[in-house]
Amino acid sequence: MIKFGILAAHEQLNPSDLLDDVIKMEENGIERCWTSDHYMPWWHSGAAGGAAWPWLGAALAKTEKLVMGTGVTAPVLRYHPAIVAQVFATLGFMFPNRVFLGVGKGEALNEVTSGNHWPSSRERFQRLKEAIHLIKKLWTEKWVTFKGQYYSVKDSNLYTKPEKPIPLYVAALGEQSAMLAGEEANGFVTNELDVEKIKNKLFPAIKEGAKKSSKDYHSLERILFIPASYDEDKDKALRSISFWRGAMIKAFYEVEIHDPRKIEENGQVIGNDTLEKMTLVVSNAEEAIKKLQMYVELGFTEIVMTNSSPDRYKFVKLVAEQIIPAFERS
Repeated sequence: MIKFGILAAHEQLNPSDLLDDVIKMEENGIERCWTSDHYMPWWHSGAAGGAAWPWLGAALAKTEKLVMGTGVTAPVLRYHPAIVAQVFATLGFMFPNRVFLGVGKGEALNEVTSGNHWPSSRERFQRLKEAIHLIKKLWTEKWVTFKGQYYSVKDSNLYTKPEKPIPLYVAALGEQSAMLAGEEANGFVTNELDVEKIKNKLFPAIKEGAKKSSKDYHSLERILFIPASYDEDKDKALRSISFWRGAMIKAFYEVEIHDPRKIEENGQVIGNDTLEKMTLVVSNAEEAIKKLQMYVELGFTEIVMTNSSPDRYKFVKLVAEQIIPAFERS
């Protein structure tokens, strides 16, 4: 059965407001909350920039059942994989079965602005692949000595290990990362909305990766991220979600453009018609259900919606009371 999660976006909201949001999510029966892990946001005007890791600890402590993790952390430059392993091992130990880790190749707005160079896409992929191997070893083995092309540890031991396995997801916009997800992770996450690309390139690549590791493809989670905004007044919903126009330009995930002011300037080319096509902007539940249905039928196991609504609580109620029940009945 399809699951629905909500993403708490540190780029758009301050961490205290996001903490209030997750409490409301749990009160309304939402089961999964993802959170962005950024150093700088995708937009300059009206942006925020809280750190995901301390916020996750607070959010898990303030709730009892909500399952949470990052969408996504980049263990490639500003975060050494050993530190990522320790942080999530600690969260997993304190909150068993309630923590997951999403990983990706990173973006310049996080890596360059925190003092690092910007490698090629190939190097970032190799770094991610190597980081995943190291994180998994540290979670499960004692006294790890590891010497890779990019990372090394000597006599490294996490004294506090997770007692339950921590699900690991790989972010993928292309086939190479999707294959890596199938081979090394519990599933993949993507914000690619092109149905043909998903069906003909990304899903087959996951299957190929799963086959390499003798995994059952159907056991892997396939997770779609989509920015969402709900208001009975469609114009209000559109104005609220316009914050994400910069993130609609896929080139910014690869090129060395790191300044949110520059991203915002370039994002002005994304008009409302395009924005509406690339996001979930709705004025009622029926609109949302119709748009989400094609992705459910495509084979996603979870859809994660970034709550960018003018009234975020109204969106939580819409998801909990109308969207989720509609798919449970189908």
